[in-house]
Amino acid sequence: MSEAPEIDRDTQEWRRCFVALAPDAASRDALATIDVPPNARRVPYAQLHLTVAFIGAMSFGQGEMLSRRLAEHVPSIPPAQVTNIESWPGRAHPRLMVAVLAMSDAFTALDWRVRSLMGEVGLPLDARAFRPHVTLARFSRDAVGAPAARGGEALPPLQFESLVLYSSTLAKQGARYEALASVALG
Repeated sequence: MSEAPEIDRDTQEWRRCFVALAPDAASRDALATIDVPPNARRVPYAQLHLTVAFIGAMSFGQGEMLSRRLAEHVPSIPPAQVTNIESWPGRAHPRLMVAVLAMSDAFTALDWRVRSLMGEVGLPLDARAFRPHVTLARFSRDAVGAPAARGGEALPPLQFESLVLYSSTLAKQGARYEALASVALG
């Protein structure tokens, strides 16, 4: 009987990775009540999240190091108010329908911490500025027209239960997310 080949944790990699906040069930329920246009595909309930940082590809070794470091100092994230429901990048040719959340000191600190940890384990930093939002629906590439932005003030403040390191796989029906590591929020 032959032995299984040894995996080199530094050369094997996960693709399309990101760090995100996972909302609690009550917050997911509130987000699921928002109507999405008929020309958009709703993000599945279980996959609703707030992306903190996009990573892209990373080795298994980097993922393990980042997971350990994320768990060392678990942040506290107070409830966050939805300020608006918008179509990004714009209404004329939308790609996403998002619930935009109010920026807070806690979000700023989390963004800084995650980016610092990514740098420490040798991961590239996303140049885009952090803008807290939860994607509610995705439009097809050829979509034209989206409803006007509307307020999200009627929603209760969103609460987050964990910080998660995800890997995503693209499929015809939409992206599928796999939690590689999860840390309960303090």
